[in-house]
Amino acid sequence: MIRHLLKVVWHRKRANALLMVEIFFSFLVVAVVLTVASSLILRWHEPLGFDYHDVWLVSMDSSGPLQEDGDDPLWPLADRIVREVKSYPEIADAALSDTPPYGNSTSEGVWDVNGRRVVMKRDTVTDGFANVMRLNVLRGRWFSKEDDGQGYRPIVVDADLARALFGDEDPIGKKFDRDSKSGDRIVGIVAPYRKDGEVAPTAENMVFLRTIPPKGMMPRNLLLRMRPGTPADFEQTLMTRLHATAPEVTFHLRRLDRMRQSFLRVRLAPAMVLGIIALFLISMVALGLTGVLWQTVTRRTREIGLRRALGASGGNVRGQVLAEVALIATLALIAGVAIVLQLPLLGVFALVQPSVFAIGVAAALAVIYAITLTSGLYPSWLASRVAPAEALRYE
Repeated sequence: MIRHLLKVVWHRKRANALLMVEIFFSFLVVAVVLTVASSLILRWHEPLGFDYHDVWLVSMDSSGPLQEDGDDPLWPLADRIVREVKSYPEIADAALSDTPPYGNSTSEGVWDVNGRRVVMKRDTVTDGFANVMRLNVLRGRWFSKEDDGQGYRPIVVDADLARALFGDEDPIGKKFDRDSKSGDRIVGIVAPYRKDGEVAPTAENMVFLRTIPPKGMMPRNLLLRMRPGTPADFEQTLMTRLHATAPEVTFHLRRLDRMRQSFLRVRLAPAMVLGIIALFLISMVALGLTGVLWQTVTRRTREIGLRRALGASGGNVRGQVLAEVALIATLALIAGVAIVLQLPLLGVFALVQPSVFAIGVAAALAVIYAITLTSGLYPSWLASRVAPAEALRYE
């Protein structure tokens, strides 16, 4: 049976070759789309490591130049601003952050720590950051006044970075040597922290540095943990107070949940565009395949009528047409899978996990087979209705 189907496909190799090319490229696009979609779905359900609800972000900007020693002129105002906002009963806690979640800003690089080169992200924060973002401290502690005057700079890392640097060892108290002059020491470990939200990789390798006023640049983002039920008109009250406290500073207030919506909309736009392109491409393949099969059935009226005259049932004819469609799809997918399986050699597993890649490829195979077989249903039904007498009067 397979040999007969191969001969039938070969005799119509020109038309079938065009179909196989369409199916081949459709599979490549669908495999990429479904792999990305699978990765995003799995990431979406992973914990973020922080709570963005009821958090407001106030960005601060000052046009004043740095001091002669390179210190930030905003440092003298920092404590006063934080004290002012904490005086409101609507605000549960406040903290400063250099690169807050959903902020479209990041500090990332490859660091040599503990003899290992690890890609990690960092954020410079104040002591109240853990309370504002509701971080879960797994081991050790968060920054506190206890760190004042120490001979080292306290470091807090997330569990992913701790595992990447120290494996199963306890990193509490170990040196965080970024260079030969570094005096950093790990004092705590928090749950995996994904500052870029639901679309971020499950392991971002986050490190938190404690600010040391008045040295260096002050974090320009003020995070406020609001009490539930705070009215919207409190925004105006807060901004008026901030401008009165520091008139030389420009303040801009945003809500973290709204920042999240805008951030995710931008990050998901490429995937949505790719999905739309894949949908149009699949639709074209389905329409083209249906039309070609329809034309094929019309041209093979004599052959099909003879088969019916020799005793073939309508179901046998339908099965033959669908088997031909499945064979054409299989030949195209063999080439497609051979190409897709080369992607791991190009480093695609650095972006997605092998299991996610396998899910995307398997789902793409299922989608392509479903579409091709569905496209062959109507032409196969037409073929099954050809009567034996049609073969006798067919010209």
